[in-house]
Amino acid sequence: MKTAPTEPPRRWAILALVTGVLLLAVVALNFIHGLGVEAGTVPMAAALAVIAIALLARGLRGSRLVFLAISLGLTAWCLVMEDAPGEVLWPALERGSFIIAFFCALASLQHVAGRSPMIARAAAFLANQPPGRRYLALASGTQVFALMLNYGALSLLGTMAMRSAERETDPAIRTLRARRMLQGAQCGFSASLCWSPLAFATVITTALVPGVKLGTVVLTGIGSSLIIVTVGWLVDRRLKGSLPAGTVVPKRDEVAAHDTRSLWPLGWLLAAVAVPALAVDAIWHIPPSRTVLGLVPLIAIAWVLIETLRGGKLKELAARSRDFAFGDLPSYRSELVLLSTAGFIGTAAGALLAEVLASSGFDLGGVPARLVLVLPILLIPLAGQLGLNPILFVSLFAQLLPTPEELGVSTISLVMSLISGWTLTAPTSPFTASVMIISRLAGVSPQTVAFKWNGWFVSLTALALGIWVQILA
Repeated sequence: MKTAPTEPPRRWAILALVTGVLLLAVVALNFIHGLGVEAGTVPMAAALAVIAIALLARGLRGSRLVFLAISLGLTAWCLVMEDAPGEVLWPALERGSFIIAFFCALASLQHVAGRSPMIARAAAFLANQPPGRRYLALASGTQVFALMLNYGALSLLGTMAMRSAERETDPAIRTLRARRMLQGAQCGFSASLCWSPLAFATVITTALVPGVKLGTVVLTGIGSSLIIVTVGWLVDRRLKGSLPAGTVVPKRDEVAAHDTRSLWPLGWLLAAVAVPALAVDAIWHIPPSRTVLGLVPLIAIAWVLIETLRGGKLKELAARSRDFAFGDLPSYRSELVLLSTAGFIGTAAGALLAEVLASSGFDLGGVPARLVLVLPILLIPLAGQLGLNPILFVSLFAQLLPTPEELGVSTISLVMSLISGWTLTAPTSPFTASVMIISRLAGVSPQTVAFKWNGWFVSLTALALGIWVQILA
């Protein structure tokens, strides 16, 4: 039986080269637009993003193709049925283009941090903390790791945690320790979504609700993250006492656990991202979400440059840049197609649905304001149970909500309500990457992680965050 001929490697290399160039151009155009240059930057970025998605969609299956088909269907509907299709399509295309640019910019830092020995040392330091402070160390440290590595933070710290747990000889202690450490890392990752200036949750939600600065969201989000970590720690205290009666937990050598010098690079990196972004926002009023499109790649380049200069291999900078642009970026085709189409669908469908609801007389403004603030915390995680991506659902749902002025509440309370719902989706939906990563490391099903492991944590956190947004209102 004859087999289908494979495409020549040279053809794949050319496609990767073209795709990489297109993606870098989308990043550059979005960054230039963020600086205030309006001359054709948005249409050019949108057009190049569409071409890039068309090339990246080759060979994809499942939900990615479904999202792509829905995007095409929405485009056709608008072109045929809408009197002014551009009013719906241009904002959706701009949102999809920005998501691509933001993801690619963050990927540059992930490319460097994922290969850095100092990051591995810092992860090992957190994973080897003694039981009394291990959960809080992982829950706090993962937030900084997520700033650089996104979901890669869970893979790195989760792997380190499993290696640490494997040293336990008692099966009951080993299983419980692995679960507590993995839950600590997942708690920290979820908490990072509340405040990280490099998280889609904060960046997209801030763009959807006008009138609030990302800096304000970051500062308020730190309060939300403290609530999440505190609730997680309290749940962990209860889990700690679940060992069989008579089990003796052996003491460990804690000398290495006190070597805090391994954490200094994380602090410097956090400052390198946050300080310039917030300064530019304060002085020139350029949103940090736009600043990081240029800032993060520059930090990644400087990082590689320092490493290569120390090793005496300056040529490695060019080689690693090529690997990233024409290797790493095209390899993210599944993520790029899913995230960009989710943003496009949510923005376009939300605008269309808002028109339908307005013409029917339906208005959420009649719902008590305090209840409206709770709805996102409940509905966004519930939508996650159906496999709806938070980018899609939040982009759609935010357009149906009354403005903070109409509700008579503060803008930050509505923003934090949306972010809180997004945050709770991460540990409670079996379809999210964070749950699937933890389930793979632990060797259990995603449903076990989402419901059995995180059920009480998510329920109590939802209650605490609901009270928090009421206070902010």
